[in-house]
Amino acid sequence: MKTTTSTGLWTSITVFALFSAVAGAGWTYSADLALVHAAQRHPTVWLDRLWGYLSVAGGWELTSLALICVAAAMILRGHRRLGTRLIAAFLATALIEYLLKMLLPVHPIPESLGRSEDFAPLVAISYPYPYPSGHLLRSTILLGSLCLWSGSRAVTSLVVIYLACIGYSRFYLGVHWPSDVIGGVLLGIVGLAWTFRSKKGAA
Repeated sequence: MKTTTSTGLWTSITVFALFSAVAGAGWTYSADLALVHAAQRHPTVWLDRLWGYLSVAGGWELTSLALICVAAAMILRGHRRLGTRLIAAFLATALIEYLLKMLLPVHPIPESLGRSEDFAPLVAISYPYPYPSGHLLRSTILLGSLCLWSGSRAVTSLVVIYLACIGYSRFYLGVHWPSDVIGGVLLGIVGLAWTFRSKKGAA
């Protein structure tokens, strides 16, 4: 199992805070719009369906269930504090996500950019702003915890590829800006850095 230091935690918090400030100031809007248009330059029905499936995989229903299973496995293997911190990080970052989507004035996504109807969750919450991406936040915490816990390079490689795909899918479908995707990953890294911080007796 890999751990992080308090320096790594504060570094991840600082990077996330600075990037959020840049996104909230509107400085990423031009690049965001150009990247979405580039991603949608050659749309097809099968691509809409392929990337749409990832909306289901990154939804809060499946990721929450999967995270509970991972945390339970940690606890059963003797890592009680690690498992409980993982759940706490998942909930705390979800609250931060909610507050930012309610308060950080990032440009909303124009309806004209929507490629297809996004997967509808069991409980839908309306947000005035799109930053950060909850799909990337949850997926980063869930899959990142598996990488850090297992210490496997093969698992890490697969996770990086999967996160890149799900991130691309969010702005290809026109439901998030690329900056929302980056923000979700950065917030997820903050959660992981806190969960796996090096501390005596943390396991």
